Amino acid sequence: MRKKGEIVVGLAVLASLLLQVLTLGLSTSVALAQAGVVQDNLYIFTTVEDFQEGETEGTEITDSGNGAIVLKEGASSGSYTSSVVETVPFEYMVLSWNADTPRSSYIEIQGRVRVLGEWTDWLSWGRWSTSSFLVNNRTMLPGSGKDDETDDPSAKISIDELIVKGQSGETADAFQYRFIFHSADNPREGEGTSPKVRMVSCTLKNTLPGQEICKVYPDDAPDLSNFEKDLDVPCYSQMVRDYKIANRICSPTSVAMVLSYYGFDVSPEEIAWDVCDHEADIFGNWSFNVAAAASYGLSAYVDYIVPEEGGDPWYEVKQQIAQDRPVVVSVKYKDPSVAGDIPPVEGVPISSTDGHLVLVRGFTWKDGVEYVIVNDPAAPDDDTVRREYRADQFFDAWAKRAAYIIYRDEEELDGIYPPLPIVGELVPEGQTEDGYRAFRLVVDGETVNVNSANFVSVVVSRNGGMPEPFVLKSSSEAPDLLLLTEEMCQTEDDQPITYTFTFIGKNKDKYKAETTVTAAVDSKTSYWPIITIIGLGIVLVILGIYGRKTGTSHAS
Repeated sequence: MRKKGEIVVGLAVLASLLLQVLTLGLSTSVALAQAGVVQDNLYIFTTVEDFQEGETEGTEITDSGNGAIVLKEGASSGSYTSSVVETVPFEYMVLSWNADTPRSSYIEIQGRVRVLGEWTDWLSWGRWSTSSFLVNNRTMLPGSGKDDETDDPSAKISIDELIVKGQSGETADAFQYRFIFHSADNPREGEGTSPKVRMVSCTLKNTLPGQEICKVYPDDAPDLSNFEKDLDVPCYSQMVRDYKIANRICSPTSVAMVLSYYGFDVSPEEIAWDVCDHEADIFGNWSFNVAAAASYGLSAYVDYIVPEEGGDPWYEVKQQIAQDRPVVVSVKYKDPSVAGDIPPVEGVPISSTDGHLVLVRGFTWKDGVEYVIVNDPAAPDDDTVRREYRADQFFDAWAKRAAYIIYRDEEELDGIYPPLPIVGELVPEGQTEDGYRAFRLVVDGETVNVNSANFVSVVVSRNGGMPEPFVLKSSSEAPDLLLLTEEMCQTEDDQPITYTFTFIGKNKDKYKAETTVTAAVDSKTSYWPIITIIGLGIVLVILGIYGRKTGTSHAS
């Protein structure tokens, strides 16, 4: 990493560079995160010392975790502007942030760059929160900035990438970032009101000939040329998820696999709506994906990984795998049998894609050929997600050299407000005439209507298993209740079944509730059909007895 033109080096750097690390005050956690690599394109700001170099207005620097930026007590809004960071020439920049946003609070993310000696306007990465929030009394959802919000002649932001404009090799050579904080007006009980930014990172890329910004490693870096390791990462196929979004959620499905690997009980649907860029209507905003992962208490950032010519193209990813960290990479590929200019990769699950994200979990060798072990969410089912792709072919498919680096930093786990569901209860409400068992969702003593107007996705797990998509049923008798079919209530060996539902709301509210069912009808089930049948039977018996008596008297 470099900061203000000085190179920040990892733990294993040459002794001649070690003094620079100490002088810059690089936190131990960041040094460990990038141990052994001299990075010229990645800048990480996470310590009190890092943040103190910027300007605060209505905000302050705290020692929460490694360091963080928050609103001053009593302030409803404020800003933080970083110092100017001098860099090598670059064309592309991605900003990442790790922030905690109590319910109804949010942050605005901005950046600017210096091109040909002139600063651009402040360009927007949008608004971020883990909840909905109010802007001018209007309920809003997180979304990227619009390309047309500014018509700066030198640069623009396209969703998540800042791009230097021009046709004559124009580049930028410095950047600044700025955050605008907005406090919560409706926080959950026990949460604070101020957003907290605990890490900011910036990665740069230059594609001009001779100006590539490559990862550089010290001479004594470990030899990983024959590296073999396979991390035990859960396998999730996006293709078996909520049918409304399944084809669009490769990125959040990959992030969900990473979170599950780190022990978080989350479904791809939950992460999909966590990362959703509602302005662009996409689930693949890189900055939003790492921000969502970080909201659960992890550290995460986007990195451009460009290897030196002639070096191991997978060296940086191998370093992460060696530290037990899976890596998500952005790719485009096609099956070798398909015509076209997209890089061919043997064994891929779909014919082609010009934009896809997969999880790298390891490396192996077979018959002298190196393979990358991946979890490819485009596989048709969970059982076929784990795949092995030839390393040379897959490197060619690694589009834009972008990667999500997601890891656990225990020093940062201070005052985290993860976007976990609110726990509710499912109250049995009997059986409808069309055969459904009905349940009322109650949260904090209030009924929450269960219908497609309220929820974008619902998932359910059976007896603690993997959550699966659940399609809400409708009935004119119970339009706002959760309805289960009798088939779902059929048990094996008369054993009860516990269903745990997660309801994902259109305004980013999430609820979790469970119910245990048996083959027997619930206590509130309507018994009138049974009573009616029994009553009719009794009437028929009485009539039969009366008829026999009457017939006997006539015969006598």
